[in-house]
Amino acid sequence: MCRELDYSDISLSFIIVEKRNGMLPNLFKTYPVNISDKNEFKEKLMKNIINYIKNFENKDCLSYDPLKHKDKTFEYLEGSFISEFFDFKNSFGLDHLTDYKNKITDFNFYVLSIKDNLGNDIHLIRKMNGYKKINSHGIFAYINGKELNQIDNPVIGIDNSVDLIVYNDLIYILNYNSIKKFFNLKFSFQKEVVNILAPVKERGVIDNYDKFERNIRSNDKLTNRLISMKRKGVNFDESLNNKEELQKTIADFELNVVYKNGKILFDKSKDKEAILNLLSDYYYRTTQQKTKGIVDK
Repeated sequence: MCRELDYSDISLSFIIVEKRNGMLPNLFKTYPVNISDKNEFKEKLMKNIINYIKNFENKDCLSYDPLKHKDKTFEYLEGSFISEFFDFKNSFGLDHLTDYKNKITDFNFYVLSIKDNLGNDIHLIRKMNGYKKINSHGIFAYINGKELNQIDNPVIGIDNSVDLIVYNDLIYILNYNSIKKFFNLKFSFQKEVVNILAPVKERGVIDNYDKFERNIRSNDKLTNRLISMKRKGVNFDESLNNKEELQKTIADFELNVVYKNGKILFDKSKDKEAILNLLSDYYYRTTQQKTKGIVDK
């Protein structure tokens, strides 16, 4: 992506984003801002950011894992995984203001959008810097010679960093924690739990399944663990089908899980996380030393 850009044949647009939080998908107000026609400004703006992105060229790009980030990597997440993603993307520039002066402290992020000569759209997202307090309760100034002068208008800072890149409906996460600050992943992941566990519900292998599902959705730790399992390729279509091995695993690992008549009894099983590990077939024993373990533990 960095190598394809030709500074002489791209168009830029700048959008400021006001985020409104809630238990439902986040809502966004997106305001377009005209960029100065000065080529020197545009080129400096782009080169600083592209040079930053190039730092990631030799890093591995991994599927997003909500449990942990690995060093020397960055992640990707499908836009379809996030409830408000397409509403956000389609809203770019729909809201308008005639004067940003009194709104500048309400903004949370900005988006620098690039359209290359092939018609590809690349959206670079960055959180606003810490100037809100100064814009609200202080002043900005510059020194001209030996004289201190006030800058009359509120300002924003544009550094050379990027938190997220949106490209072809994929979100590339260069700052691991930024995805949680921008989108309401909790709401999106809770919805995804229902889809992931649908085969388990259909087969009726967990007694009082609805309570089990609610327990997963209401517990961030269990929700993130389930999402992590799914994104690592765990298939839940055949979970708990091997009754003999399932009973053996429960006994060998001394799990506080009750299994009778082909079903896990959720209410009588005290170890709720163990049920999730059983669904994912995460318990193992090494072939030589017979050491027992749990995947990712």
